[in-house]
Amino acid sequence: MSNHFGETLQFAIIVGLLICCVLSQAAPCYSKSSPICSYDQLLKDFAPLSATVAGVSGYSLILDKGKAHGVNAGDLFEVYGKGAPVLDPDDRKIIGYIKKPLATIRVTQPEDSRSVCEVVTARGPLSVGQPAMRYSDMAAAFVAGSDLGSAHELRQDLENAFPDLIWLDPSDVPSDVLDPQSMKTLGIVLLFALEQDGLKVYGPDPALLHKYPVFRTKGAERQKYNTSTFEEVDYVEHRHDTGNRKFKTHLKSFDLGKARLVGHLPESAIQVDILDLNRDGEIEIVYLLPSGLYVGHYGSTGELASYRFCGPGRLVGFSAVKTHGWIVLNALLDGAGMRSMLLSYQDFTLSLIENDINLWLAFVDRDGDGLKESLLGQSFDADVMFGAKVYLMEPGHEGLKYRHRIASPKNFSVIRSSWSDLNGNGDPELSTIDYSGKLCVYEMERLLWSSSNRVSPQLPEGGFPKWFISADVDGNGLPELLFPGVPGEESTLAGDWLMLLGWEDGKYILKSMMQPVEASICGLVAVQDQLITGIARPAQKLDGKGESFLYSLGRFGVSHNVSE
Repeated sequence: MSNHFGETLQFAIIVGLLICCVLSQAAPCYSKSSPICSYDQLLKDFAPLSATVAGVSGYSLILDKGKAHGVNAGDLFEVYGKGAPVLDPDDRKIIGYIKKPLATIRVTQPEDSRSVCEVVTARGPLSVGQPAMRYSDMAAAFVAGSDLGSAHELRQDLENAFPDLIWLDPSDVPSDVLDPQSMKTLGIVLLFALEQDGLKVYGPDPALLHKYPVFRTKGAERQKYNTSTFEEVDYVEHRHDTGNRKFKTHLKSFDLGKARLVGHLPESAIQVDILDLNRDGEIEIVYLLPSGLYVGHYGSTGELASYRFCGPGRLVGFSAVKTHGWIVLNALLDGAGMRSMLLSYQDFTLSLIENDINLWLAFVDRDGDGLKESLLGQSFDADVMFGAKVYLMEPGHEGLKYRHRIASPKNFSVIRSSWSDLNGNGDPELSTIDYSGKLCVYEMERLLWSSSNRVSPQLPEGGFPKWFISADVDGNGLPELLFPGVPGEESTLAGDWLMLLGWEDGKYILKSMMQPVEASICGLVAVQDQLITGIARPAQKLDGKGESFLYSLGRFGVSHNVSE
């Protein structure tokens, strides 16, 4: 009996191990939109990272970034100098300078907080203080080692993922380019090669930088790049077609009385945001007080990074972009102009890069993919606060660079706008609060819808900062916009309301999602599947500073902590 039991146990263990092996082989190693396995790792390996030349000695340089910032041996940086001036087409004044690549350098010895680099190619003199950027403005090419079917789709995914690289046309790159002389002749710095055993990325010489197994996914299922037979697994691509289908949603209202308190500030805040500022995997809380800007670790007490604001002017809002550490501050000189600022957050330090910028500044998500990849600057107008000129800009450690002027609809304001595909037709709509305070929806600069009543005070009376967040509140697959506002002119209740713009039964709907808080909503953020709102209450006494509270209103698509 004991022998039979032992044999049975041994057989069960063997079967269990075999099942685990099979499951481990079958486990999907991909993200929902990734063209390769470990897509997040690819983005991390080749993410742009700003640095500054801290030392120069012959053909060796020292950068002020190291392992603590994600720098690896073999990483390539482009060093920049100041190029030709850029003139405003209207008044011919200098509005910026074209960045001038001076040298490509390679990290040979990354240390904790700095890196030793060698010069790969140099086109000008190098000196301490010059800015550098990882994997930026470098010639890149994609080749397929053999006829691998849909390899062109992978190439397109890579080009979309890394727009800062200068991609060569595929017709100019032979498939057998993988040798040092060919890469040098074609000017290729980075070569992405799809080979039988995966995607390989080569640098100069050529040196193998990284290797990734390859998958492709779309929708709920995945299509695998099998580099031996290249058989494609069918996938279903789900797309909302508003011409044939209507989506009925059942949007719920949030109840602040049932919300969970997750934070407190002993002062009335102008604005609060929560995000991973510097791509270190830890979430920071960024908040703006009348005295300045502060950054700390979210969910814990301790040291704060701060930028103390000294007049003239008053702070009215900020905009931050995650992973790169850039923050822009908007300060208003009433009736005169702007005194906006560009700051950089790194190593728990806030550094002022440029001051006295006479533009409204904001990081925005122009393509509706959830990432604020574009910095826009808008001119100042003394009558309505927001001028007609809007520029696409680029932050850098030498200051802001003007790229080009962009078209914008009438009554556009950069800090009161959001791009999101609300109706699910594949093209993001631009939602903006116009100068009269009404909410308008545009698509391709064509007005689709506008609210019948104001959702904000008319400019320049007030209501400058209006923060939008885009999230699928009810879990129906379509995003909605949440923002602080008022439900209509007929309301006599004081305080901010939490408003929602969405798509329901084939039309845009605007509704209030929470009773007025008799205070200011100083922030809205979706973090860790939670909707968190900041409530700033004014001081009760003349010499007081008020206080601010952070509440979690619950998880998206989950009905608890909400009421009908």
